[in-house]
Order: sequence, then structure tokens, then C-alpha cells
Amino acid sequence: GFRFRGPVREGCVYAPAAMAMRASMMLALATTPSFVQGGAVTVRVDANPTGSGSAEATTPVVESFTTLAAARQHIIATTVDGRLDTTDSNVCVKIGPGRYNEALQLDHPALSGVTWEGVPAEDGNLPIISGGIEVPVSLFEPWAEHKEIVVASLSGIGASDLGGMISGDAVAECQHDKVGLTLNGESMVVARWPNIDLDDPNTPDGWQWTHARVGDDDAIHYGFKSMNNVSDPNAARLLRWSEESNPWIHIYAEWDWADAYALVTNISEDADGYVNLEYDGAPACKPYARWMGVNLLCELDAPGEYYIDELTETLYLYPPTPLDASNDVVMLGYQPGAVVNITAAVENTTLANLDVREGRHAGIQVTGAKGVVIENVTVHEHGTNGIVVTNATNAVVRGNAVYEVGCSGIRATAGVTATLDKGGMLIEGNDVSRHARWKRTYQPGIFWGGVNNTFRNNNISVAPHNCMLGGGDFGDEFGGVETVFEGNTMADCTFETTDSGGFYTCGQGGYAFVNRGNVLRNNTFLRVKNTAGLGVQIASNQAIYFDDQMSDWLVTGNTFVECQVGTFTGGGRRNLITNNTYRNCGTVHYLNNQGMNWDNSTVYPQCDVVAPPGYDQGETVCSTGAATWMATEGPAAAEWAAKWPEMLNINSDFPGEPAHSSLSGNTYCGSLDGESYMLGCPDGMDKTCEYEAATWQFAISGNTYMEECP
Repeated sequence: GFRFRGPVREGCVYAPAAMAMRASMMLALATTPSFVQGGAVTVRVDANPTGSGSAEATTPVVESFTTLAAARQHIIATTVDGRLDTTDSNVCVKIGPGRYNEALQLDHPALSGVTWEGVPAEDGNLPIISGGIEVPVSLFEPWAEHKEIVVASLSGIGASDLGGMISGDAVAECQHDKVGLTLNGESMVVARWPNIDLDDPNTPDGWQWTHARVGDDDAIHYGFKSMNNVSDPNAARLLRWSEESNPWIHIYAEWDWADAYALVTNISEDADGYVNLEYDGAPACKPYARWMGVNLLCELDAPGEYYIDELTETLYLYPPTPLDASNDVVMLGYQPGAVVNITAAVENTTLANLDVREGRHAGIQVTGAKGVVIENVTVHEHGTNGIVVTNATNAVVRGNAVYEVGCSGIRATAGVTATLDKGGMLIEGNDVSRHARWKRTYQPGIFWGGVNNTFRNNNISVAPHNCMLGGGDFGDEFGGVETVFEGNTMADCTFETTDSGGFYTCGQGGYAFVNRGNVLRNNTFLRVKNTAGLGVQIASNQAIYFDDQMSDWLVTGNTFVECQVGTFTGGGRRNLITNNTYRNCGTVHYLNNQGMNWDNSTVYPQCDVVAPPGYDQGETVCSTGAATWMATEGPAAAEWAAKWPEMLNINSDFPGEPAHSSLSGNTYCGSLDGESYMLGCPDGMDKTCEYEAATWQFAISGNTYMEECP
């Protein structure tokens, strides 16, 4: 939750240049009781705090304000006019208990080195920084058409831009720009059908879908029929949607691993009584695709749902219990952009002990800033992402709780593949759960990319698609090189999708052989499998999924429990799967040789373009060519060649084969749904796969099976 979770910090600390001296420079709150004033934002300045050089430490200067913006402006003003030198001072902003309905913009060099730290209230609640606008309970009135639904006009409360529904790429985009709604800090959901069913044991977050009826012809269908004719009430109800002002659908149209939102353009009844629905904005629909209707006032029929009419500026809410003006707080998730925004102008700043909530888009956005620390912050109820640190060298994101966000929980990238510039990020001890509450796929608990970063002891759970995703063609210029993932727990991932991975990375776009030196060790994977049902395809889910020839990973010391497939290598080279434990998994390891058949156009001799990886002009999707470029022509070619000399002769070293890979020293026991296989491959299981693996230069040795798990 949003309560203070322990003595992570004792108080504001440090001059920005003295990172290693933080512990000795701590100022305990108990020694400065007048420092924090209830409901106030207090700025404390310790000039020359350590008495370094010939100067002695000076008496701290304390100023108090009522808003974050005023404290920010004070620091900037006193720095610019020369009264404050932040390079030789500790500047600490103490944020007193309470709620601050304002965004925090850290975008001026004078704000470098400043710590923004919340002071928990006596009950443990953290100070709230909200991107929301309050809708006073007094504005709500009963709706004449439904006695349990209340209505409020949003005119005059400062909400001039209510956003709206948008569509986008089914893989790459979050597709969210709609103002959200919270009641007492918990998100309500846009009116929909089918409704959420929290009693459904097969889906951890209760989301329900219906299915599309599509003809078996070869035509492209941007539409579908109802599964039954209008004699079924669930088909007849669709006809009412034609009277809606802005009806949308949410659909897994083409694959069970890619969802999108689409505007409904036409609804009609055919001669046989089936309802035809046409849409725009999502891929063409395949038979039995899963979908739901959203943004429908006529479907506002369940507690916890809401609907906003942007044209009339009217809010409709079905509260879980009747609203109480003395206790309930209704907030629009309004703030565009990020609630807390840190730009490249700021270095070595810290956020700690805060509750950041209720933004239309992201909670915390860090772009290009160095040395940022985000610690013990609760980030929740945001429309898109929780915490985003992009190109944020030496960032530390530690001990935070991120949940109930529309897209990714944490997105963390730093370092550049081609130059091998190091990111030096530490993403540690975070708890990410119930993300992807708007866009379901490719919105992981943690997105990663870059060079020489560490992801350690994080807990990620309840993910309809990936728990962790990144590197490869998802990482673009950041890629994924010499990144360490250790001690993380990933649970209940991929429950709503198929052909998916709890931990997923992909080698398309020429990236298969240039993401090197990555390590997955001592992690735990729990219940990575589909439980919520299928739509257009049947495929496996795997705890670790190296797709499309992704190569050069060490996977060691991990534990897999009740996973459909433990590890999966899709034709990649130099992947070492060793000393792992698989308990009650259906298949220990799946491998293929796709670079030798249907994916051979990405390797030599079928392609020979030498260029950077990527899809743009001057780049190549030829993975062997990209590897050659990186080690011979790239900006850090000499360093690449020294680290990975095998890249220099990749064209003559079994190109396209999963060569120099191995499955060794692993233990496995038990079964899942009656299945227990050590190996899976395109042509069969176990012995068949062992024979084929040997012909592909893939070694298998020393793996041990026990029928019953100890």
C-alpha cells in the first residue's frame, strides 16, 4: 500500500558530489523536531555541511512553504541570484504529511543535488503528490435512469481537457489518453461489457472477454458477428451500442499476444439475426478473437465503473458503496505527461518516502538525468506507466511499490549498445503488481534496456503478458548488453496471453547476435502459464523466452515452479542453461532451429548486408551482418571484437544453427497437468529432440529427473 514501509532513510543527506559520504552525513529527524511542520513543504539548506576545507559547517537555513511549486521556485531563485550555491550545500525539501494536488517539475540546473523527501504521518501514510483534480462529492446527484449511479458536472473544476479514447500499434504503443477516476485512492474502470468478475478463479484480475464470429473465407475482416443471434440477450445488447456517442472495443484481433483499442464505426443486424460490428484502429479480426466493448454509457451497470461524456463534461459513477461527503474522495486522474518530471538539466536528485498517484499518463518520468535516486516511493493509479527512467545513467530505483497502472510498471534504460557506454543503473527491491490495467500486452512489470545495468531482488506479479521485457529489438539503441538479473521473483505472468514469456526478449530487427553477455541467475518463476483462456491460437507460454535467435545468455541457478515451459531458446547461439531447478513444469526446455529454416533470411548466406541493426534506412535486419558491423565498423568495434572475438567469424561458424548452446546440470521433478518432458522441439519431445539438438551443435548433459518433487 501507500504507507511508510520502514526506516529506508533517516533524513535528507549529502552534497551531490559526496555520494559515498551519505551514511555519515545523515541528519536524524529526531534531532531536528522543528524541521518538519505538518502540512508544510520545508526547505532546509546546510551550507558546507561537513565543514570541509578551512570553512566550518554553518547553521542550517530553514524556509517553509505551502506548495511544492513554491519550494521549487525558492531554490531556483536563491541559486540564480547567488544566495545559494547547491554545489557546496545540502538542500533538502521535506514534504509534510498531507495531499499535494500539483505536479512537480524538476527541470532547472539549480535543482541538482536536491532531495525531495516525504515525512510519514503518525499513521504511517506517506505524503501524496497527486496529478488529480478533486470532484467534490457535493457535486454528485442521483441519475434518473439508475438509482445507484450518481452524476456530476465537471464544468468549472479546472478539468478543461478530458482526453479521450485512442488506438495505436498493437505491440508498441500504450494507447491511453483518457482521464481516469479514483475513489479513495483506488481506480474505477471504464464502463464495459463483459463486466469484471473478481470471483473468476482463472483470471487474477477478473477481466472477462467474449468472442468474435468470423467467416472462414480468406477475406480481411475489420469487423465480426456476434457469436449468437439476437435471441441471445448478450447479442441483442450490442444493438444498443449504435446509439452511443463514442463506442469502442478492446480486442485481441490477430494474435493472442497483441491487443488494441478500436473505434466502433457501424453496428447492424443481418437477415439471420446476427449482429455485425465494424471497427477502425485495430488489426483485422480472426475467428474466435477475444474482445470486449468499452466506453459505453449503456453498459454502466456494475459497481466500480464510470463513464465520462467529454462533450457535455459529465461524469457518471457507479460507486461500490453510496458516496459519503465526509469520508470519500473522488479524483480525476488528470495530469498530462508525468506527475513528477525530472529532465536532463537536473543531476543527483532524490525522491523518497512519497505516494505519487492519479496521473493521466506517467507517475514519475526521468529523461536523460544522471544520478537520480527514487527510493521508497509508492506509485499507483496512473493511466500509462508507473516509473520511467530513460537514458538515466547511474540511476537507482530501489524499494518502491508500483501497482494499478495502465501500462508498464517500471521502464528503465541506460547505456548504448553500439558504443558500449555503460548505464550503471540499479533497479532493486521493487514490488510491481497489477500493471497493464489498460493495454494488456507488451506492457511489462519491468521494461529494461541498455548496457551494464543490474535488476536485483524485484518482485513482479499478476501480469496478463510479460513480467519483464526488453533488450533486443524492443531496446532499440539501448539494446541489452552485460545486464544482470538476479534474485527476482516473477509470479502469475502471461495468464491472459499465449506464445508469451514471463521474461521475454526478441532478436528480430538484426539484434539477435548483438545483445551479449547477459545473465539471469538465482531468480524464481512461479505459475507462468495461461489460465484465462484462448482466442485465435494455441501456443505455449514459457517462464524465460529467448525469441527469434536471441543469443549469448547465461541462465543459471533459477527455480521454475508450475510453469508450462521453463526455458525456451528460439534458435539462438551460445545460450547456456545450467544448474537450474524445474518443479512441476510441463516441459523443462524447448528449442528450435529456426535460423536453419523459416527464419534463415536473417542470417548468412541468405543475407549479407553489414550495417547497424534496425528497421530504418541504413540499418539491417540481417543478424549476422549486424554482428559483423558491430565488431568491425561500429563506433566501439575494437572493444566489441576484444570482448566477443567469435563475432568476427560468425558467417563461417554454423550460421543459423543454435550452435555452442547447452542444457546441462539441471534438475527437474513432478509434472504439470499430466505432462513432464525434459525437451520439446518442432518435431516432438525428449529423445527426438535430443537427437536433433546434437545435429544443431546444441549439447545436452547431466540433467536429472525425479518423479516426485522433494
